[in-house]
Amino acid sequence: MQHIHNWATQAAKLFFRPKNIYILLTACMILAGQYFWFWKPVQMTRDIDYENADWQLLKGLEIEEKCVNLQPGQKLEYSFKSSAELSFNIHFHQQGSPIYLQNEKDVVFKKGVLLPPKKSQFCLMWVNPGMEDIRLSYNTQLLSELEDQVKNRIPVHFRVSADKQAIRIVADSGLELSRLEIGSNILNFELNNNATMLAVSVADLRGSLLIYDVKTLQIISKVEINRFPTLLAFSADNRFLIVGDEHTENIIRVELKNNQQHSLTLPLLPLALMTGEEPGELLVRAEREVMKIQLEPLKLRERNARIEFTFGEETFLADPNEFCTAHGVPHPLFTPSEEAMSTEGIQGYYIQSK
Repeated sequence: MQHIHNWATQAAKLFFRPKNIYILLTACMILAGQYFWFWKPVQMTRDIDYENADWQLLKGLEIEEKCVNLQPGQKLEYSFKSSAELSFNIHFHQQGSPIYLQNEKDVVFKKGVLLPPKKSQFCLMWVNPGMEDIRLSYNTQLLSELEDQVKNRIPVHFRVSADKQAIRIVADSGLELSRLEIGSNILNFELNNNATMLAVSVADLRGSLLIYDVKTLQIISKVEINRFPTLLAFSADNRFLIVGDEHTENIIRVELKNNQQHSLTLPLLPLALMTGEEPGELLVRAEREVMKIQLEPLKLRERNARIEFTFGEETFLADPNEFCTAHGVPHPLFTPSEEAMSTEGIQGYYIQSK
């Protein structure tokens, strides 16, 4: 008996050493973390009152879908839980076929953030794979990619300086917050659709296009195109910059990630460029018609194009020439865009340094 007592005493001393107690507590914390992060959500779906209005009934083989129009620079936070395992996917459509960003089976709980790779409609889809009823609850929230910088983001106007050699960044109060010294005569400039990139056309064949990061005000790239473009337009997904001028029928598509260039010869001289309503579409205004251009692959898709007009709550398609003749109301697309070079400039945001 004395031998057993001594053995037990020694074992207790070894077990209750501070180092061993620390290891035991750490293991308990890990197990508790696994419970709350992995098993607790499953248990919650079994214990919830399904009569609550937040829960939706998915009958056997039924589908629930939530679709949102998104573009690069936005993000969609989502979360869901269900009473039984179901299938979940996130997709968008391209030329009529679904492209899946996520596709999972046998899930009861998930949360994440969707960062859209292009401008399109993205759909979250839940599928009940069996014949038994399933209860589903989900939440989505649309956020800006720069939400954490909102407090440091100031609405400003980007205006060309009097000598056409710099772009002034001016607050609504008229105070100049910063400026970009270009060093060459500025012909035109344009912001992309989420105001994160600035394209500047200059009278310098060594680098007639300058692309700036608006947040840092640093040059991302210089593009040599052997001409002086006065027409600038970013594609809706910010992958391309399309340039041209009123003196030649050629327009050039510049791929911003590698500066590769593709040109297209139009049947008429362009007077203005405008990003189209559909992803991958560009509208080109000539003297007597509007042309629709497909950006990838680059080609002329439609002449004498009808485009959307919106007045009040009514939106309809109309021929731009007939519409203007009948109503005498000019549309921004119908004249060369010189807004950037005007005294007002173009609106954007300035990110203050912390």
